[in-house]
Amino acid sequence: MANYLLPQYYSSFKKKNNRSIILTTYKGIGTILLIKIIGCWLLCSNKDKNIFYCKQCKSCQLMNSKNHPDWYNVQLLSNRNVIGIDIIRWLCNQMLKTSKRNGNKVVYFSDISRLTEHSMNALLKILEEPPKNTYFLFINYFSLSLLPTLRSRCILYTISTPLEKTSIHWLKEKNSNIKENTFKTALRINQGSPIFAKTFLYTPLWKERHTFLYHLKRSIVDKNFLCMLDNFNLGNIEKKIFWLCTLLFDAIKMQHNDIKNLINLDKKNIIIFFKKKYSFFALDNSLRSWMYCNFKIANNIYGINTELLLIEQLLRWENILKLRMY
Repeated sequence: MANYLLPQYYSSFKKKNNRSIILTTYKGIGTILLIKIIGCWLLCSNKDKNIFYCKQCKSCQLMNSKNHPDWYNVQLLSNRNVIGIDIIRWLCNQMLKTSKRNGNKVVYFSDISRLTEHSMNALLKILEEPPKNTYFLFINYFSLSLLPTLRSRCILYTISTPLEKTSIHWLKEKNSNIKENTFKTALRINQGSPIFAKTFLYTPLWKERHTFLYHLKRSIVDKNFLCMLDNFNLGNIEKKIFWLCTLLFDAIKMQHNDIKNLINLDKKNIIIFFKKKYSFFALDNSLRSWMYCNFKIANNIYGINTELLLIEQLLRWENILKLRMY
């Protein structure tokens, strides 16, 4: 992917005389690696006239060892989740100085949403008139808080997730013995990210999901919802609620004959169970109540004990399903 996209950036730098790029993208599709390859290319002192960096010069060696003095990974400069205005002021001051290796300087923002509004405003002037041989590379995970003035000073690219068949082909190269529906399920649970799907498949999470959904169905069949509490208490609560929500959503899709876009393709038996046993209103209310429960847990609303929230939700869900059966 990098070799395909680098010529576009090279052309943009030359034609538009713009040295700032915002890549709008999803997590887990290799954009961070792409940014680092662009950085290597910009800092290489012996790069190919077209798009390749040499991998042999001192600059390439320094990038490989993560010690290049003209590569500024801004996130590493902050010990907080946000990048404050003091860091931006220091950075702007550094950009006005001569490159330490007499070449380019590259500033990398791994997540533009971590910039505060004041930080973004502080960047505007230097982005409008960047110092000679200075480049700014931003990753934007679809943040809606970007200032229009910041956008106007940058070259904008959107990098979408790969086609599902492309990602499946890549995953099959890692293990060709896995069924295609398993690959599809892992991809769809992870919003199309092949990297996250691979991690999901080859870590205990995949087995944990299988165990959780098995106990989920058993607890409903046995009409003992509170027995699910033990499984929740094993950890990964938010992930388990997400898996449960995708299952409920799949059952709603199946009720509307939307088989093509199911997420949990490896659990059709459980989806059919929900689809046949409960009405649309029961499934919809269940989905909404679990989403709200997850919101309260994720944000620690009212500081309530997580276990108490889960008990309350399981009892609420039991009432929803009892009242809304066909």
